[in-house]
Amino acid sequence: MTESYHRVVEARAVEDRAMLPFVVNGWPVLICKDEGKVHALINRCSHAAAELAPGGRVRRGAVMCPLHGARFKLDNGACLGGADYKPLKLYPWRESADGWIEVAVPDAAPGAEDMPVKQLI
Repeated sequence: MTESYHRVVEARAVEDRAMLPFVVNGWPVLICKDEGKVHALINRCSHAAAELAPGGRVRRGAVMCPLHGARFKLDNGACLGGADYKPLKLYPWRESADGWIEVAVPDAAPGAEDMPVKQLI
């Protein structure tokens, strides 16, 4: 599957502990920053398909789902704790010379298994 980079947000707009949700080429993308490091991941919990943002939290190298509290490592997407949930999809990203965060998402449209379920929290 081929991927292309897309301009998403100015790097200076991403504050520490930020959780900024975007739809990039149809894909649900979450830009996070923790301890000065930016991360790009799917905005969909692999446990209950809920959106991680809005409502979730970033802390100590992990993102927490607002629905059931599942926590996932930002550096590799793995679930923390005893649960055996599928790791979160991480997206490659880069900062452009003019200060924008660009995220690589698949060129093909996402399937239903990649989209979050809208839930009332």
